[in-house]
Amino acid sequence: MPMRAIFAFVLQVANVLHAVDGETVGQDEMCNPNMFPSCKIGLPIGRKSPGTSWSSNSTTFAVKASRASLPWRRGFSYKRNDVYGLAWPTWTSLGKTEGVLAIHMGHDAQIVLAIGSRIQCVLELERLFGRRYFFPKLDDFNKNWLTAAETVRDQCECEDGACPATFEYGLIVDFGMYTRYQSTLLPKLMDTVFSVKVWRSVNHHEAHALMAYHSSPFRSAFILSFDGGGNDGTFNAFLGHGLDIDRIGRRNINLGKIYERIGSFLPAVTGLPAVLDKFCPTVRKDGDDWSDGTIYWQAEKREGFAGKLMGYSGIRAPSAEASRWFRKMYQRAEEGVYDMPVAVLHMICDSEEARQAVAASAQDEFAKFVQPLVAGYLLQLKLKGIKVEGIVLVGGCALNVLTNQIIRETLTSFTSEMPDSSKPKDVYVPPAPNDAGLAIGAVWSLFPPTVQQPLQYLGFRLFDLETLGEHAKERGAQKLSDLGGLEYLAELFAGGSAWQADPRSRMNAKPIIAVVRGRQEFGPRALGHRSLLAFPDADMKDRMNRIKFRQWYRPAAPMIADEALEEIFGHKFRSAYMEFAPLVKEDVRKRFPGLSHFDGTARHQSVGKEDEPWIHALLLAVGKRTGLAALINTSFNSKGKPITNTVEESLEMLDTLEDLDFVLIEDWLFRPPAVRKPMKENPEKLGVTYVEQNLTTT
Repeated sequence: MPMRAIFAFVLQVANVLHAVDGETVGQDEMCNPNMFPSCKIGLPIGRKSPGTSWSSNSTTFAVKASRASLPWRRGFSYKRNDVYGLAWPTWTSLGKTEGVLAIHMGHDAQIVLAIGSRIQCVLELERLFGRRYFFPKLDDFNKNWLTAAETVRDQCECEDGACPATFEYGLIVDFGMYTRYQSTLLPKLMDTVFSVKVWRSVNHHEAHALMAYHSSPFRSAFILSFDGGGNDGTFNAFLGHGLDIDRIGRRNINLGKIYERIGSFLPAVTGLPAVLDKFCPTVRKDGDDWSDGTIYWQAEKREGFAGKLMGYSGIRAPSAEASRWFRKMYQRAEEGVYDMPVAVLHMICDSEEARQAVAASAQDEFAKFVQPLVAGYLLQLKLKGIKVEGIVLVGGCALNVLTNQIIRETLTSFTSEMPDSSKPKDVYVPPAPNDAGLAIGAVWSLFPPTVQQPLQYLGFRLFDLETLGEHAKERGAQKLSDLGGLEYLAELFAGGSAWQADPRSRMNAKPIIAVVRGRQEFGPRALGHRSLLAFPDADMKDRMNRIKFRQWYRPAAPMIADEALEEIFGHKFRSAYMEFAPLVKEDVRKRFPGLSHFDGTARHQSVGKEDEPWIHALLLAVGKRTGLAALINTSFNSKGKPITNTVEESLEMLDTLEDLDFVLIEDWLFRPPAVRKPMKENPEKLGVTYVEQNLTTT
């Protein structure tokens, strides 16, 4: 077939799979093909359309990396399935044994080491350097990345023994997005620790989609990747079929930016009411409907706003007035306008109660905006005769568990009493839908997995694990296995005889225990390997929030054995990575008040025997003693720090935090000292700059 005919055929497919509004999306309206790899719509991504290769030894490799492989190198065809439209193709990876090194260098930076499609380890740089949302700066750039590379080389655990030091491929996500200096320097830095033969570049949302779809249980899926931005936009739709993925649409809307912007005005989210005191006098009382007034925050600070706003939104019901304005705000964002409604700013400046209603409205309208968009894409696919087995949500906005839950309950057959083949079966959100998962997606752009690989515990063991025995000896720690193992630990959590024999039982009915075991969780959620755990009594959320020095409204997440899910929710809502928030039954909320948030929902982690046998057995042992196979869980970290990954920091928190009763590190159970040490000063670097702007009508 002539090249021109092939190209015309691909474009015809692109026109069939178009955006939800029915208009064919332009080829390159949000991408610069001279700087970044191809961002074309309706065309394949991943293994058959990777960024052009280059060598780090080449003086012109930055230019070569900017050129994408030609999009017409493959046709578009797949087999139909009677029920869900798409079947697994017969394809075997040509690179089963090649070593792959993948890097994301923006916020939530990470390095991934893989052998073919099998991920061996993920190093999130925030865990290594103790800075949340770690964003490598030009200052100490070389030192930080060299230290990270050496840590991967020295401490990564590979399935078949020794990890490779020579890699067939190196991959960089978002190539060129931050600064050309950093992008071009990084491969050369990596080559001082490893030997990498060929480097390739991978687009941001393509990496998101690849990571999420290939870790899902689906043979076909509609994939939505949406966040605060990447080199290929902010809101991208894909179709996954077998081992292949095609981009089918893009909308020019930045929902991550809107949500973060709303949070930036709320003192309960930012922690700085004084800034609002300066801003409110500048808000006009009449005339303009919209304000471009802004409070600027350091990047590392504002990265946490979305999660806090979501928790804050559950305190009070939405305001009809705020909801009306937020509806308009989300719609205007498609035009690239992100001004705040003046009426909402007046509510924010009015009272704490009004701010709580504003937060509830922001969340409610977010969900009401996203759900119809997903429904519209599904309808368009259905009209073209394409059924999908599942829905995959990824990107930073997929951390919005309330919206995920609404999509699951309204657009899938998951909660249906009878099978409904006209709907997708379920929704899947990966363990790291945020940027921490990008490097895995980069690996799978070359070698998509043919066997699903569990990802939740692919982090590193404690960086100073070799010191554990010495600390245990010095502090008189006891081995849990000598005390009775899981049964003893469950007795502690339940407040039974093992706890009653401890002097600290006079202070609290039940203990809070930090559990630090095995390899660290990959992604933003603590899933039982670096967790603070306790039984869901009424006072436990407040005690946990005191330990972490965080806002009173922040929720703790229940960890629930699969066997107890239906008892708690009325339906077996599986949620292995805390990706959903179903409503807890009213009678359960009354019996176990620490289980749910103010709005009655619970962002839970479901645990089956196949997920984590040790934790599953612990939950069942707790259930035998309390009547509920559940504990509440939050990440084990100190104020302003990422989840801990050292023995030293774990014991420092035990020594200083009054509400922390035990720390279990591997098999060693540590008790606190008789007299707690004073806390070391640990102020958060807020980096706030207030900029006063004139308010204008847009």
